[in-house]
Amino acid sequence: MEGLVKWLSIGDRYTKMYLDRCLAPLGLNSSQHMYIPRICDEPGIAQDRLARLFRLHPSNVTRSLAALEKAGYLYREKDPEDKRTSRIYPTEKAREARPLVRQIVDRWQDLVLEPFTPEEREQLVSLLRRAAERAVALAEEREMTE
Repeated sequence: MEGLVKWLSIGDRYTKMYLDRCLAPLGLNSSQHMYIPRICDEPGIAQDRLARLFRLHPSNVTRSLAALEKAGYLYREKDPEDKRTSRIYPTEKAREARPLVRQIVDRWQDLVLEPFTPEEREQLVSLLRRAAERAVALAEEREMTE
């Protein structure tokens, strides 16, 4: 089998290039775009929940949220029940950007998957999800044994 890692890397790199270019007018990049829809859909979401949902290190989430806050897309409030965590809320700017962010992501997905039948698209996403879940499980297992 020709390298899975190679093709995942190529797909990831070109996806990020596309997203960076299309999101630049909004002051967003490929590392930040996924926060806008989630925060708009779940106002008051806990910062640590975002780290778990996106399978990111908490420091990466903190850095991205700080940039989004500085750009006026969100604001944070301390959780009244747990002062160690923050609740994240969208601003009007985030609510206005949400449909465009979704459109950009959907457009790229449609372009990349254009040659595939609907059944092939579902199968591809299902297989990629399984591979990703396996990668996460292996990484978590390794952390437990180290």
